[in-house]
Amino acid sequence: MALVAVGVAAPYFAAAQSRTTALSTEAIVERYTEARGGLPAIKAIRTVKMTGTMRPGGFDVQLKYDETIDRPGSVRIDATLQGMTVVESYNGSTGWQIQPFQGRKDAEDVSADDAKSLEEEADFETPLIDAAAKGATIENLGVTDIDNAPAYVLRVKLKNGDDETWYIDPDAFLPVRLVTHQKLRGSDVYNQTDFGDYEKVDGVYFPFEVASGPKGSTVQQRVTYDTVVANGSVDAGLFARPSSPAAAATGGAPTMTPKKPGVAPEPPKDERPATPPPAKG
Repeated sequence: MALVAVGVAAPYFAAAQSRTTALSTEAIVERYTEARGGLPAIKAIRTVKMTGTMRPGGFDVQLKYDETIDRPGSVRIDATLQGMTVVESYNGSTGWQIQPFQGRKDAEDVSADDAKSLEEEADFETPLIDAAAKGATIENLGVTDIDNAPAYVLRVKLKNGDDETWYIDPDAFLPVRLVTHQKLRGSDVYNQTDFGDYEKVDGVYFPFEVASGPKGSTVQQRVTYDTVVANGSVDAGLFARPSSPAAAATGGAPTMTPKKPGVAPEPPKDERPATPPPAKG
């Protein structure tokens, strides 16, 4: 990922920033697309199954984490700890959830705000690809400092009203950070996600380390993927709302958790660093 460690002298960053050539929005998006693996390879992926572990910030626990994405916009995320599984699922139009850690073991509809978050999660391409077709617009904000290293900045206004700001490494042209701005129950909410440890799957690079949490907070939820499988078979019924907890338990989903914080109970303050490891690719 070519991130420079915190503590590098300011003159070094200034010199690195000055060497970062200004590029148009179209050029950055084109280089990002090629860096991911190229448009044909990206479009050839129809399903993605990711399996790994999640550590909620502030807790010394590890959850089994699984996520399944199926074009054109379905996603299911499961996180399991001590026999209890959090589920969030979206079928392209409606979403549901099971939150046993909050005492709710039956499936229930997600809010309109949470449905937007799941809709965004289902787009593994990111809205930088085919932005116009997705009803999104991209604004080029130039170059900024991310952990004492330069990064291109693209702000995306989504069709659903949310904003996403993507920070792109100027060498690898892969995302190192995403900051989302959402209106949740009338309040402005900013979340930050850091990406690292990129590996190629069926010709397309995916991050295998994802750390996320409220912007500016040191409390980070960290997901580490052990396997990412593209174009595996997926039962469409996986995303359908079950009629009972037993039906949900036998739905066939891998076991994973949402990218947004809050799967486990609200964590205490944790000062662990959130910088992800460098990319392998």
